[in-house]
Amino acid sequence: MPSSKKKATPKPKPVARNKPAPKKSAAPVQPVAGPEPSAPAVTLQSSRRFWMLLLGSGAAVLLIVQGYGYLTGWGNPERVVQRHFENAQRLALAKRYPAALKEYQRVLERTKENETRRQAQIAMAETQREQSHWAEAIDLYRQLREPQGESAMNAWADLQIAECQLAAGELDQARATYQSVQQALPRTDWEAEARLGLGKVAEAAEQYEEAIRIYLALEKDYRGGFLAAEALMGVGECQQRLNDTAAARCTYQLLLDQYPSMMNEEAKKQLQRLEGNVQPEGIRRWGE
Repeated sequence: MPSSKKKATPKPKPVARNKPAPKKSAAPVQPVAGPEPSAPAVTLQSSRRFWMLLLGSGAAVLLIVQGYGYLTGWGNPERVVQRHFENAQRLALAKRYPAALKEYQRVLERTKENETRRQAQIAMAETQREQSHWAEAIDLYRQLREPQGESAMNAWADLQIAECQLAAGELDQARATYQSVQQALPRTDWEAEARLGLGKVAEAAEQYEEAIRIYLALEKDYRGGFLAAEALMGVGECQQRLNDTAAARCTYQLLLDQYPSMMNEEAKKQLQRLEGNVQPEGIRRWGE
């Protein structure tokens, strides 16, 4: 009898499908190794540029340091004052008077009452006289006077003031100034200077006989000194202006005999003019 069980039919095996193979990640492209870049070569030109830059920087720093020291004196104001004073002296010697006066003014602005300030004021007054600025010079000399009346500094300042007044043609003021010195310091060199100045004032006023009287008295009181020799020189000049040639010749000869080392050349010139009957050329006047 046929069996009632059915034979199991074999199941067909699944057909294996070809799975796509997993993609391999692409390997990074390695750059082609070339020659490594070399450091830039140090050339002679770049080396020079470097040293020039270094030297230029050093010079700039040095200039800044020196400029700071020049302006500040490194905390030493006296050095700054002295530098301005020396600059002013150099400028005055070069006849750059406005610039010199500015430097002297800087000295005054940086100093109080001391010797440097006094020297700067004297130098300023002399600079003004060089330019025939008589009023400015007189004002500076007056600032130099001290409170006490009869001091050597005041006598010197007054004599300078009188000289400026005489040069400016202010004869009355000059005479009064000389007389004040004469009265304040009798029998001194200051008095002799003042008396010589009074003779010059009389000479400038064409009061030649009065001038001769003053000069002869001065020579008698201070015989042997330089001022006495200068007084005799003034006597001879006044005698020439009075056309007293014989008296002038005697005066110049006396000057050569008694004062051989003083006023020698000038007296010889005047004597030669007189002996040669040459008209005197520009006889010296005070302040000329």
